[in-house]
Amino acid sequence: MKYTDTHQDTFSISFSDPDFDESYYQVQMADYLGTDHHSVYCTHEDIGQIFPEVIWHTETPILRTAPAPMYLLSKLVREHNYKVVLTGEGADEFLAGYDIFKEALIRRFWAKNPASQIRPLILGRLYPDIQGLGGSRSAFQMAFFKRGLTETDSPYYSHAIRWNNTGRNLRFFSSPPALLDYQAANIHVPDPAWAPLAQAQYLEVTTFLSPYLLSSQGDRMAMGHSVEGRYPFLDYRVIEFCNRLPHDIKLRGLTEKWLLKQLGKKLVPETIWKRYKRPYRAPIQRSFFSQKPPAYVMDLLSENALRESGYFNPEAITSLVSKARSGAKLSEVDDMALVGVLSTQLVHQQFVKDFTLAGLKPAHMKVVEH
Repeated sequence: MKYTDTHQDTFSISFSDPDFDESYYQVQMADYLGTDHHSVYCTHEDIGQIFPEVIWHTETPILRTAPAPMYLLSKLVREHNYKVVLTGEGADEFLAGYDIFKEALIRRFWAKNPASQIRPLILGRLYPDIQGLGGSRSAFQMAFFKRGLTETDSPYYSHAIRWNNTGRNLRFFSSPPALLDYQAANIHVPDPAWAPLAQAQYLEVTTFLSPYLLSSQGDRMAMGHSVEGRYPFLDYRVIEFCNRLPHDIKLRGLTEKWLLKQLGKKLVPETIWKRYKRPYRAPIQRSFFSQKPPAYVMDLLSENALRESGYFNPEAITSLVSKARSGAKLSEVDDMALVGVLSTQLVHQQFVKDFTLAGLKPAHMKVVEH
């Protein structure tokens, strides 16, 4: 070990899909630190097969498949007789590690001269991992990021584009008025007196970190195999310290987590702390629509099943499924819609339609009767 004489194990996820795999850097880091490293290898088929168990543990619909590999990872940790792990959630939220913070910074810069054709080109440096957004200087990209450009006084400025874009998925619902009138933003209102970065961080913590990242993707996946995650960056003293930092110590230009990187220079290889940050994501379309889709997918997305549950417009979902099965690449929004519909149908099946005390539980779960 480089920094301790105590034996250390590390765990990570590798993907068969190179668009999501970061195992090269994981191994490099483990070798540098001298840890005994273990990795769970995750294929599209693995995600599709395990997804019903994942939803059993989330107990709520989700829009991403990323919890599935985390569930498999917690199984690997438990198989190595560990019950507690340290993980890094919170660093991106409190030290400005996400591209959405950079996006808001660039858009505010552009908003000072909305007619500029030069300023928005900086956006091409963001989201290289999402097709159609990163590295493009197209008219589509300009139009996409220009929506609401000058509404810089809005406390939701940083997240409005994301919410409006995802809002397109309302077309898949069976149009209940209460749902269409719901405004989630009204329950998460950052103080308008706060600096722009602080407002953006507040929105990310309250709408993403707490309800999803630490719950559906975090604790619920870990505790599915009786593993407890502990989060050093979410120690209240660390949070208080980060919230007192000047904003350019967190986000300096377009360098995210600037302060943490300065510390990292002394502890990790240059190829690690200098590399472009990629968000943790997992494949969606090919996980459910490969050569042989899991049987439950077509069952739950059938017209009869959709009409029985009543949440979605069967015609709209049938069109989405046909597109997914054709092999045509789905957009990021359609990918999320697909997961949202399928996970909702699974919640309905597992907790409404077929739920009993004995339960229609995934195969690995057992009911003990006394």
